[in-house]
Amino acid sequence: MLFLKRNLISFYILSFVFFLFAVYQTFKWKWICDDAYISFVYARNLYEGSGLVFNLGERVEGYTNFLWTLILSLGYFLKLEPQFLSLFLGIFFYLMTLLVFFYEENRISFGKIYPLLLVHLALFFHLHIFATSGLETSLFTFLVCFGFLLWEKESDFLFLLFFLSALVRPEGALFLSIASLDWLYRRRSGKPIVFCILFLGFLCFRFFYYGDFLPNTFYAKGNKGAYFSQGIYYLLYFLKSYPLYFFVFVLCGIQMYKTFLDRKEYRFLLSSVVLYILYVLYVGGDFMGIRFWIPILPYLSYLAFRKIHEWDMDSQIESQKKTLFFRFYAKNQILVAFLFILSTAVYTDPLKIKGTRIPDWHGIVEERMFYEDHLIRTSGYDIDALSDFRVAFFGAQAHFIYYLRPLFAFEAESGLTDREFAKKKVRTRGRIGHESELELKDLLDRKIEILLDNRLHGFTFPHIEYTWRNIPIKFYLLSYNPEKMESLCERKHWNCSDLFQTFQKNHWDRTKPKSFVE
Repeated sequence: MLFLKRNLISFYILSFVFFLFAVYQTFKWKWICDDAYISFVYARNLYEGSGLVFNLGERVEGYTNFLWTLILSLGYFLKLEPQFLSLFLGIFFYLMTLLVFFYEENRISFGKIYPLLLVHLALFFHLHIFATSGLETSLFTFLVCFGFLLWEKESDFLFLLFFLSALVRPEGALFLSIASLDWLYRRRSGKPIVFCILFLGFLCFRFFYYGDFLPNTFYAKGNKGAYFSQGIYYLLYFLKSYPLYFFVFVLCGIQMYKTFLDRKEYRFLLSSVVLYILYVLYVGGDFMGIRFWIPILPYLSYLAFRKIHEWDMDSQIESQKKTLFFRFYAKNQILVAFLFILSTAVYTDPLKIKGTRIPDWHGIVEERMFYEDHLIRTSGYDIDALSDFRVAFFGAQAHFIYYLRPLFAFEAESGLTDREFAKKKVRTRGRIGHESELELKDLLDRKIEILLDNRLHGFTFPHIEYTWRNIPIKFYLLSYNPEKMESLCERKHWNCSDLFQTFQKNHWDRTKPKSFVE
């Protein structure tokens, strides 16, 4: 009894230390990516009474995280800006994910000296990275992983979690539907029918509000056909980042195979995990390294931990000690545990080669390394400066749209906020979500006046200069309205000297409107 008490003390002390370490790491690596500002615009417009829209009066579902956006909108009522609220909630749900797996480990391995699974997860660098980012990843991961654990316990509460996960991200509907099929097939209860009806109600809301059962982001990023070749690169990118995690995959595969054969009640659960993996491979993953793997990685690690624990227990049974495998395992038990911890502790940056950093690997990037924590700060913006203009922007400039608040904004990289451009055919596959080719007609059809970056090949436009945090940035003009432009050029952080020199050089009248695409 004293032995168990001593072990429990060390177990809880180490657990507390690694919880603190996880908090420190998530705060250290906190950041917000450009895509988050798309949701921030929707959340603000909803709070201000304009509806769940990006451009006022235009209903297009340009986000992929309905519930997350709704939560951020509610934050405005509490005077909490989404930049702060998204970070706080992201870290909170990351810690909640650690907590539920800590609970399971503590329950399973009573009397252990150290928390193996918790240490493994607390050292996972990309869990720290995507604990924040401003996106819904941390919340979605918590709901999915907690749902898996409840599925194992056959708790009806899992349907609430999977229903919420389906509201957070469309992929959550996969787990909700398969869990419902499992319950109905085994005649467990009729509760999944209730949540399926609720989800169908949400789909009806989406259709009547936006005119489509699928979010516009599906067409912008995921409706380009199978992309298994990129999906394989996405998996290889993960293995390049965590080369020792292959050991976890092996253990997880053994555990899943054995469970699939011996425990029929777990077959639907394991099938949902496999189907999610196939889905990620099918769509080609994401341009953000490892982000789409994050929601299931803690559970895969948990399955590997279960296999290690089973071997630990079996190696203590007298009849099992005589077998060659368990004699070998008993001698290398500490080595296996150490390798399990190293599988997440050893991280290598695939974009860092021979002391230099490449921008991407097969279209996959580390967004955190590009943005760092620059988009967390709310200072340095000329608020509402573009409120009279129709603007085209590209994904990385979404934060300017949030603060400069143009009259109309067109996301011209993938068409996240534009129904027609999102469905535009792609000639050749490339970086996920960045494959659509912008044409001048796309801008003219939307009466765009200012282009935040000139990515039109063969076209030259006069520019104005906006100074953001002491950094001069060129915005390009497709048309000129004297009243609106004079007002903008008088603002402190705007320099229109190049534009006016162009007028003078070509003997154009600055008091009259002018188009630069004729």
